[in-house]
Amino acid sequence: MNTRIPRLICLALGAAAATTLVGCTTASSQADYVQAERIRSNLTPELDTLYQRSDDMSNTMTIMADENGRMFWQDLGRVFYVDRPSRLTREPVPW
Repeated sequence: MNTRIPRLICLALGAAAATTLVGCTTASSQADYVQAERIRSNLTPELDTLYQRSDDMSNTMTIMADENGRMFWQDLGRVFYVDRPSRLTREPVPW
């Protein structure tokens, strides 16, 4: 039993030494290096802001322009007093 533990330790140290001799590489050709650099230069190419893609930004801009246009016409109706019926009619107006 005493000889098993030193053998296990020697085996573990030998395995650790063998793994240090093995190297890892990210690329095997120049094209792989170029691709790795391209990925490292922009990790999130699909995002334009912190959380939005370009399609999300386009949708947000479209919604904003639509809402601003509708609010403009509503404000214009208030300016010219056409946002409610006239109070000069003979009939009662439930407004």
